[in-house]
Amino acid sequence: MDGARRVGIFGGSFNPPHVAHLAVAEAARDQVGLDRVLWIPAATAPHKQGRAVTEAHHRLAMTRLAVAGNKAFEVSDWEIEQGGVSYTVDTIRALQASNPDTQYDLILGGDSLAQFASWREPEEILRRVALIVYPRPGADLADVDPAVMARATVLDRPLLDPSSTVIRRLLRSACSVRYLVPDAVLVYIAEHGLYPAGS
Repeated sequence: MDGARRVGIFGGSFNPPHVAHLAVAEAARDQVGLDRVLWIPAATAPHKQGRAVTEAHHRLAMTRLAVAGNKAFEVSDWEIEQGGVSYTVDTIRALQASNPDTQYDLILGGDSLAQFASWREPEEILRRVALIVYPRPGADLADVDPAVMARATVLDRPLLDPSSTVIRRLLRSACSVRYLVPDAVLVYIAEHGLYPAGS
């Protein structure tokens, strides 16, 4: 999947990918010194089971469009090809098995870190990778287990905080999301009739 020396794993639904995703990935690459950021759209995120989510092939295509032009960003379809619920620990195992000489770090939001103990096999994740955390408004890290924080680097960059949920709501209300979503992604959304007004 990737043979770079140090790679950040950046997973999510990317429904749709937006400028804050790009800012987070670039901040992680720059601050931690990553050779590459590997974006991995989920087939089905564990916390979104049972919800209506845009089809995987559209999310994959939009993610590829969003990262185009940044040589340090790469998109993997591994979780989508596996199908079913995408668990981070399974992805990490597969990546490390395929690329034993690569050091992997996991990029996640402060809101996800606050819920990290509820993830599948969090202890194994911590044994396998370090965490790169981007702050999110309202995410209190004070109560996170010190053992988890000891494996975490919290980014100290000013980060944008639009969410995919808000962007979908704006699109469905026929509001502009220009400058919140890359232009190529906006074109794709329009061409494929994603998030139609009134839906």
